[in-house]
Amino acid sequence: MKKSFFNYLFIFAFIIAVLYSCVKKTTYPTTPEISYKDFFPYEGDSADLQIKFKDGDGDIGVTNESDSTKTLFYTYYYKDTITQKYRAYYSALFNDTLRTGYIVRIPTDDYSGKPISGEINVRLQQFRHSKKIKNVKYVLYLLDRAGNRSNLLTTPEISVQ
Repeated sequence: MKKSFFNYLFIFAFIIAVLYSCVKKTTYPTTPEISYKDFFPYEGDSADLQIKFKDGDGDIGVTNESDSTKTLFYTYYYKDTITQKYRAYYSALFNDTLRTGYIVRIPTDDYSGKPISGEINVRLQQFRHSKKIKNVKYVLYLLDRAGNRSNLLTTPEISVQ
């Protein structure tokens, strides 16, 4: 009786070991990757832009509340009603195309050195320069703490009222 119990225990342990060895660890490149998820306009002119991210070493976001380092940058494009082509919004104040920075905070759990994936919700206080604009796009990239720049993400055409 004891011998058969140990045989079953050995077989059970062997099966668990084989199954555990088949589980693949999640790996991502150390350079962040971002992709578009969704866009939620609110009454008025604010909106939430949601993007997904992956990073192989988990160094996304600034480390403390007082750090004001911007790590996500986006450029706003609008559809010109005359040419029907997208144009980057030009800022006369800066004499250049307007690129806006956003502070991404580090996740509450410590993921440094580990693969991480998730979503970033960007609150756009004014997502277009005029309510007459009905079609917009955004071009974004993300920097991690090591200075690695993500892929350049262009959102699909976003139609708003």
